[in-house]
Amino acid sequence: MSFIEGFSIGLGMIIFIGPVFFLLLNSTLQFGVKAGVAVAFGIIFSDFVCVGLCYYGFSSLLNIEQHQFWIGIIGSVILFGMGITYVFKEVAIPEHNILNAKGFQTFFLKGFNINFFNPFVFAVWIGVYQYGKSKYLNQELFIIFLMAVLLGILTTDVLKVLLSKKVKGFISPKRLTIFFKGTGIILMLFAIRLLYLVW
Repeated sequence: MSFIEGFSIGLGMIIFIGPVFFLLLNSTLQFGVKAGVAVAFGIIFSDFVCVGLCYYGFSSLLNIEQHQFWIGIIGSVILFGMGITYVFKEVAIPEHNILNAKGFQTFFLKGFNINFFNPFVFAVWIGVYQYGKSKYLNQELFIIFLMAVLLGILTTDVLKVLLSKKVKGFISPKRLTIFFKGTGIILMLFAIRLLYLVW
């Protein structure tokens, strides 16, 4: 029961359309499935770190307004910088998407940073953690619940990557350029909104 509920909550996270969603799409459309999967693993690893912080009692520190402020500042800078990159970068669709270890690490870090330095991600995880802890008093069931939530999130992110691959054949360099510029603007708007909310 704890696994089913946790996995369902993880799948339900698909309704959140944030900056990581656009990062997943862009990475997959330009550099292929492996790049998208690398981003997805970066996202889930940052979520795992959030769970670890909650588990070891750091959730109270994350609730402190000053800490949320600095996390938000770092997150907004990362988002804005990435948005500018997408707006001005030259887009090309490689014929052969060969992702070496260094490339995988780069996309992994992009996914990790955008997700980890978003205070709203922490807020969601603190809520999920507290809910699971209050409902599953048995420690083993509680751990299963948390792992199931993480698995559900990873599943949704991988599905987004695979769906992006399906539409890649219809994407021309010109359309991809327009999409990238639009995404860059959206990421910058997310950055401004985040900065406004934490100020």
